[in-house]
Amino acid sequence: MQKCRKRAVKPLRHQSTKILVLTSLCLCAFAVNLLTCSNRVPSNGRKVEVIIRPGQSVRTIADTLLAKQVIGSKPLFLFYAWYYNYNTRLQAGRYQLSIGTGERRALRLLAGEEAAVAMVTIPEGYTMNEIAAVLAERGVCPADSFLSACMDTSLLRQSGVKAATAEGYLFPETYEFLSGSAPADVVRRLLRQFYTVLSELRDSSPAPRPSPLSPAEVVILASIVEREAKVPAEFPRIAGVFTNRLRRRLPLQSCATVEYFLPERKGRLSVEDTKLASPYNTYLHVGLPPGPICNPGRRALAAALSPERHDYLFFVARGDGTHLFSRTAAEHAAACAAVRNRS
Repeated sequence: MQKCRKRAVKPLRHQSTKILVLTSLCLCAFAVNLLTCSNRVPSNGRKVEVIIRPGQSVRTIADTLLAKQVIGSKPLFLFYAWYYNYNTRLQAGRYQLSIGTGERRALRLLAGEEAAVAMVTIPEGYTMNEIAAVLAERGVCPADSFLSACMDTSLLRQSGVKAATAEGYLFPETYEFLSGSAPADVVRRLLRQFYTVLSELRDSSPAPRPSPLSPAEVVILASIVEREAKVPAEFPRIAGVFTNRLRRRLPLQSCATVEYFLPERKGRLSVEDTKLASPYNTYLHVGLPPGPICNPGRRALAAALSPERHDYLFFVARGDGTHLFSRTAAEHAAACAAVRNRS
């Protein structure tokens, strides 16, 4: 009887090696395909604004960059993001990126590995702490380091600020900063813009009457106007109300100055709030508070430099951004009653 021959079985390691080789060849082919399909956009030095929002997917970011011609290939961008583990490292913010930046460099810039140009908008009326938070969120500089620079009296004196902090002198505007900027340089930039704008406003003012306020007091008044006024036309009128009250040695009774020292802002102050002890409580103390309560913008500074001439001493918010202005306490009481009845 003839014995059956057993078929030789290949060792398992040879099969594994074959699979590994085939996988490597497939990956190489895929990578070559990605590289060859990249439609490289020529760089012409022009920059475009790119907004990356919190929580955006890498695919959505790739679509944005492709539409702005920052990259030339979405597949290549996604491959690099996966291969180099960028998927969870891209940072939200507003960037100025060059056309034709390329996939790899765009990833490095958005991950903060290279200094990118970040666009930062500082709104009018933000406090020093709020500005610090915005700068930190955009990756410009750490919040605590920025605040330390804002309280560096040597730096402030070099920039012309004689106050204890930079509060009130950090001009609100849209800026371009490199990510990872030195906090002192950021503070100097904001202070320099403040004095540039202040000088422009003084030069353009139509021969204002001599102000009894010092330059520092003008900034304090502007900061209060910034927080109280909402409608552009009312900025100089509200500045005129506070100027009249200062001239008559009446308490300013500004809710905004009380809100400044409260742990958090309120929609409406209580009677108890207006009795809290603080040098910033203008319900208890006559005159301006010891320092600015926010960083005023162009309109508020212009209003403080040239307040509207009138004889109003009171105003109350209507609830739509505008105010009712009164000359006497009786008129003011009637205006407050009218507002309450309407709400």
